[in-house]
Amino acid sequence: MAASMPPEIVRTIQRLTASSADVVLGAVVAGVVLAALVALWRRGRDLPYVAAPALLTPAERAFFGVLRQAAGGDFVLFAKVRLGDILQVEHGVEGKRRFAAFGRISSKHADFVLCDLRTFRVALVIELDDRSHQLRARRRRDEFFDAALARAGVPLLRVPVARGYDAGSLREKMAVALHARRKAVG
Repeated sequence: MAASMPPEIVRTIQRLTASSADVVLGAVVAGVVLAALVALWRRGRDLPYVAAPALLTPAERAFFGVLRQAAGGDFVLFAKVRLGDILQVEHGVEGKRRFAAFGRISSKHADFVLCDLRTFRVALVIELDDRSHQLRARRRRDEFFDAALARAGVPLLRVPVARGYDAGSLREKMAVALHARRKAVG
């Protein structure tokens, strides 16, 4: 049939067929791009996060500076350490009980953790207690926190929030807490 058609018509049909393929290809590409944009938009809605203004509050930053001075050169100091990184569920606890025990420590954190500089073993947990620690729910959380650390043999020092801190006085309190651990262990 194409042989009986004039060559101009055959060329026009070929151009139209080629341009139709381009239109189809363009539509497929546009569809893929649109699908990708929709997926990115949905993903952004599923991740409703922004950066926190700072890791520590102003009171915690002030205390951290004095705490670093008090700690001396044999220790390294960390802030906001997850209790699940300080404690482990003991061996032999299995299944749902293990999962529940870990769940109780995984979402809590210690304000500051003092570790031995050579081994990075936890030497002392330091909690900076503000007014929120007087609330009933917070007291229950603190009771669990204190008991879990005590059971694991990890010493704890609680320091009330103050306008200022003395590095020497803080060093003495830390030494007492560290000595109590050595006495209990040794």
